[in-house]
Amino acid sequence: MTDSISSTASALTVTREDVTRAELDELGVDLDRDFPGSTEADFKRYPVLSEGGWFIVIKHQPTLTSVSRTPWERLGPIELTSKGLQIN
Repeated sequence: MTDSISSTASALTVTREDVTRAELDELGVDLDRDFPGSTEADFKRYPVLSEGGWFIVIKHQPTLTSVSRTPWERLGPIELTSKGLQIN
């Protein structure tokens, strides 16, 4: 038997991070008023690419309502090998 080599690329994934109640409070989100019946487990933080570039957002997952949108790295998850290089 010969080993076969797969030519299919592995899937890309985006890690959605949990958001704490304290972080939501800091953003001015009142769960009872703004998202009745929701808990902090309904909110996730992850990178998105839009017409304005890359952002780290916090979204209410059931409705995809953004509660925070912060500019991220210019190239998003791509890091140039020259990042941090100091030339004197």
